[in-house]
Amino acid sequence: MTEERSTKQTPQERKTLSPALENYLEIIFLEEAKEGAARASSIADAAKVSRSTVTSTLKALKSMGLVEYAPYSLIHLTEEGRRIGRDIAHRHIIFREFFLHVLQLDETQADAVACELEHVVPPDVIRRWGQFVLYLSNRDFWKNWQEDYRLERLELIGTMTKIFQDMGSLDNQEEVQELARKYR
Repeated sequence: MTEERSTKQTPQERKTLSPALENYLEIIFLEEAKEGAARASSIADAAKVSRSTVTSTLKALKSMGLVEYAPYSLIHLTEEGRRIGRDIAHRHIIFREFFLHVLQLDETQADAVACELEHVVPPDVIRRWGQFVLYLSNRDFWKNWQEDYRLERLELIGTMTKIFQDMGSLDNQEEVQELARKYR
């Protein structure tokens, strides 16, 4: 009888999941929430990868104890896999909402940037960011921020220039002009 523990990773090893593996857990979490289970083909479509790539990734996630998987069967997250998938999905939603509604980026860019950031921002920062997004969602004052910015741009750039100069970051007029160009 083989010992099942030998193929599973410890909780410390799980903390080092790559962004790609986290994305798979997020996809499976969302599929499970919507359909009750995930299918390899739907994961492949969502991840824009081949079915064989999904199969090898599912084997890796299974060995980590994060998914219940057998070839040609439905895929389910384990309790730990569900926790990680839900966390990544939550992070994505916070960033997406911020980029879409506050910064007013288009959907494609908001999703792409959210997907990048969801893997690197620490949990305590995510919590605060989420609080901030919830706070803003019930306020109207920020909805026309771009117009307000245009009206106050020179004053705001002056404030930023002063902060950078105090930090020693700007030491000549050329750098000040570059800053003003970036934030036009």
